[in-house]
Amino acid sequence: MSEIRLVGRGGQGVVTAGDLLGKAALREGRWAQSIPTFGPERRGALCMSTLRFSDAEILIRCSSSSPDIVLILDPTIWRLANVLSGLKEDGAIILNISSSPAVVLDELRSGALGYAYEPGRRSLHTVDATRIAREVLGKPITNTAMIGAFAGVTGLVEMEAIEAVFAERFGDMAGRNVEAARAARAQVQGLEG
Repeated sequence: MSEIRLVGRGGQGVVTAGDLLGKAALREGRWAQSIPTFGPERRGALCMSTLRFSDAEILIRCSSSSPDIVLILDPTIWRLANVLSGLKEDGAIILNISSSPAVVLDELRSGALGYAYEPGRRSLHTVDATRIAREVLGKPITNTAMIGAFAGVTGLVEMEAIEAVFAERFGDMAGRNVEAARAARAQVQGLEG
């Protein structure tokens, strides 16, 4: 089973991203589960979702304390809260930010954020999903771009399934969301730990 923690702020599509990725996995014949976690429902508040993929039925029903992957939709939230807590030693971080993975890693290692981070065997990936969303969608809602980056980094879902789910969810707007996802998938940069 693969566990993914999606992190962002209310209004960025964190819950929708978990739902869409889960539906894409279902289309591919796997089990999937998406569990949103958020406090007061307001735009800008911390919002998380746990997503699980498995080849067998998923019986656990709670958020994840030790995810395999952390997908961060907001470029600032990781500086305010330790959203990497519990990330498995061979896990992956996929972050929406304009900085390179090396620059982000230097900041994480500095200790200036109030928590210690050493990459170990973890990989770190960055993509400027906010820029992509503004250019393609006309607004900074990064969820579909980050879904594309997720697909490119992990290979846990194929773009064909993602595009089919986008068509179901977005109708006439699916084309632009597919374009955002493809752009992020092509532009994501990685650094192995």
